[in-house]
Amino acid sequence: MHRNTVPARFAKLGITVAAIALMFMQLCPGAAFAAAEGCTAIYYRAKSPACIDDALAQFRQMGENNYEAPNGLIGFLAELFRAYPRERERLLNAERSDYEKSVNVVSLYRADLPDEAQKFAAANGLSSLSDQLRAAQISPLGAVKPFIIPGDNDLLIGAYMASGDTSYIERILDNYASADDTMVKDGLRVGFMTGKFGLNLAPRGRGAMMIRAACAKYDFEGDPTKFMRVMTLGRAIWSLQSMAAQDDGIKKAFSDFFSRDARLKILLAAERAAFENYLKAITFVSTFEDRTEPDQDQQRAYSMMNKAASSYENLGSSKDAFEPFNNLKK
Repeated sequence: MHRNTVPARFAKLGITVAAIALMFMQLCPGAAFAAAEGCTAIYYRAKSPACIDDALAQFRQMGENNYEAPNGLIGFLAELFRAYPRERERLLNAERSDYEKSVNVVSLYRADLPDEAQKFAAANGLSSLSDQLRAAQISPLGAVKPFIIPGDNDLLIGAYMASGDTSYIERILDNYASADDTMVKDGLRVGFMTGKFGLNLAPRGRGAMMIRAACAKYDFEGDPTKFMRVMTLGRAIWSLQSMAAQDDGIKKAFSDFFSRDARLKILLAAERAAFENYLKAITFVSTFEDRTEPDQDQQRAYSMMNKAASSYENLGSSKDAFEPFNNLKK
């Protein structure tokens, strides 16, 4: 059985659960979420070598001090290495920094090419890394199934960008199929809020209540597993919806997945409606706070809207987000 853990010294390469948990422990709230950008997002359409070289040049400029592992790049390279031997040879023979070479070693293992990984590592002074990865039996792309490691989503998205194979996208979404209703709803909500407001999951001025609520609700300090799964679910929604705006393959895979599961279809519709109501509520609250002499009805509406927004931010039920609008119509 493949495992997804190796010693913490390789956390930068995105392989340890402990490293990811530490990131959330330090920030809780907070986490870095990445999306595909540039020509690599559509590489599978034209398969341009220049696109790969440009992506690697950008990665080189970013340097080695980014906290988050380059899982998207690893997934992208792994798929290239697996499916295109000539491109693999060209990339492995190019001049790279030691860190880029270490990424190549990980990518070769993710491509399920252990012999090539060991050979490349030995030729580049990275045998120790190769030994650790081989001993840990990290999952190749074909066995990666996102569950509690957000970076696994990125691995599969990277593989999709290189191949256009929507089975990678479906595997990301399968995490929702096995989650209970509460986790599905919270994962969707985290994803929607990330897409709209960024890492704090909150509009400016309202405070990062949602991530704190998730830490408490899922007992992050006692056992981060459930919390990590919600974050993994949220990351999937944010990443895929962002890419679906420009990629018809992802858009269709996303739509088809939720359409064929009645339970998930209902939950998605409810959370989308609740999110729209939340946006209306905070718009009203913001407008109210700018008024100098609000009347009694406006004050009543403000109280309802603010209460609804707070309930939503604290992972309250979708019904609570609808209630203020129903009451105001009475």
